[in-house]
Amino acid sequence: MTSLAQLLEKVSNDHVSGSSEIYSELLDGLQSALAQRPKVREWIDFSDGLSKVKRSMAPLQNVAGSIKVLLNAKIPDDQFNGFVKGFLTDLRERERSAPDKIAKNLMNEYRPGKVVTVSYSGTVLSSLLHLSKDVSVSVAESLPMGEGRMTCGKLLAGGHNASVFRDSMVPSEVQKADLVLVGADGVCPEGVVNKVGTLSMALAAREFKRPFIVLCSTSKLIPVLEMDAMEGEAQVEGLKVREAVFEITPLELVTAVVTDEGVLSGEEMKKRLLKDRSRMKDTECQTC
Repeated sequence: MTSLAQLLEKVSNDHVSGSSEIYSELLDGLQSALAQRPKVREWIDFSDGLSKVKRSMAPLQNVAGSIKVLLNAKIPDDQFNGFVKGFLTDLRERERSAPDKIAKNLMNEYRPGKVVTVSYSGTVLSSLLHLSKDVSVSVAESLPMGEGRMTCGKLLAGGHNASVFRDSMVPSEVQKADLVLVGADGVCPEGVVNKVGTLSMALAAREFKRPFIVLCSTSKLIPVLEMDAMEGEAQVEGLKVREAVFEITPLELVTAVVTDEGVLSGEEMKKRLLKDRSRMKDTECQTC
């Protein structure tokens, strides 16, 4: 198995890490794979495969799309890896600096006393760790995978005041908070793709007039995003139980999207992404 094929398998099988961590894992893996001087045929297979796994994670789809753009440019085989190295260097630097920039942009706008969040997001965790340790953080358990417990554990390990609550308590926890912070696997004109529980937090935030803030690097922004299946079924004690891992929260419910480039309202972000979509060439589009 080639190094690119091994990387694709590793990324595909990671069902625990947040999208930012998987993205960093991907970039590091690609950097290592370049040492093996992959052939153009391997890049074709890798980009095709990457576009079919974790389709809800915008950064991965952006990387797959960038590789396909290079492939369509008919770059000579002996120069192709050099072009890949160039765009990887830029992506790795931007991703390295993004968390601190996002945290700074958040703190310039908000100084909460109590925050509610959901699931696990490396970007959200980084921003929470930048906040004062006096800030209280409540984390939804985020079943079926329960990633909220990991977020809480990391906050407690960092000396912060954090607790976990059952997903059914989202409305009451939002009502007691000053601010709702969530991450994103992707942001497209249709909305914010994130773990289940995000939409209920957004609706509760609207009802109780709390700011609902999405934190993500610009790598998560994508004009067209093909979605994974949202729902599935599991057998629990002989019963079929519907469950989902991801859902879409409309940008109309978002107070602000805070990125490494700055802050936009949900409506402003939607306009930006729709404008980007209108500029896309048919050959660069995926079905959304």
